[in-house]
Amino acid sequence: MRKILNTLYPEWIKVLNYKTFWILSGLYAGTLVLLLFSLQGLLSNVTVNINSNSPSSIPDFPVYAFPEVWQNLTYIAGFLKMFPAFLVIILITNEFTYKTLKQQIITGSSRLEFIAGKIALIFLLAVSVALLVGISGLIAGLLQDSPDYKSILSSKLWFIPAHALELFTYMMLAAFLAVLLKRAGTTVIVFLLYAFVIEKILAFKLPENIASFLPIKATGNLIPLPNSSLMKLFGVSFSEFTVWTDVISCIVWSIIFAFAIFQILKSRDL
Repeated sequence: MRKILNTLYPEWIKVLNYKTFWILSGLYAGTLVLLLFSLQGLLSNVTVNINSNSPSSIPDFPVYAFPEVWQNLTYIAGFLKMFPAFLVIILITNEFTYKTLKQQIITGSSRLEFIAGKIALIFLLAVSVALLVGISGLIAGLLQDSPDYKSILSSKLWFIPAHALELFTYMMLAAFLAVLLKRAGTTVIVFLLYAFVIEKILAFKLPENIASFLPIKATGNLIPLPNSSLMKLFGVSFSEFTVWTDVISCIVWSIIFAFAIFQILKSRDL
């Protein structure tokens, strides 16, 4: 535990007075919470509009009911995971821009300690966001009429740590590209190209059983699309739990990215 704190301390010092990090983090957290708490109203408005123009009635979808709230909110929160990835890209590329990595190595830190500090920071960010989503879900669920208290601690609560793993793997990919490319603008462009173009092309060309293990695909598979009343109305059913193969895939990718970062820094002249 003490070693973990020692590796985190330099990272904390770096971000403590970095106003851009706190401003962006605050904007992300505020946007996330606002989206999560307004989700029921948005879906209700859509349902009312559809029902007013359709002969068949679509049942209301209780977003915040326990235990479904855990899957519902983590699924929606997954659409915003690009923003913490951008934070990681900024933090790591700043190390090269302002030569702080080189200075840290000169003052006695090893490359392994530097990597451990960054991974610990990424882990802390992932857990913090997942906890924010979990607390938002708990509050939203408790504010509903007649909440089912017995369903709060259900198996679906595992979607919260699954979301943390989703964020962690996603940010580790961002960290790998940031170390590889060293420039924030270039890294963001390459990251977006890979996430929205390159991997989709790869997934199209590869067999489905292989494509599902690609990093972006694997993180997206951790939180399946919730089984809403609308989906059930059309006879469509989705998984209501996280598949262990997707968990293992994300863990393996995280290890690969960490090892690749170490190899790049080990061979590179800082």
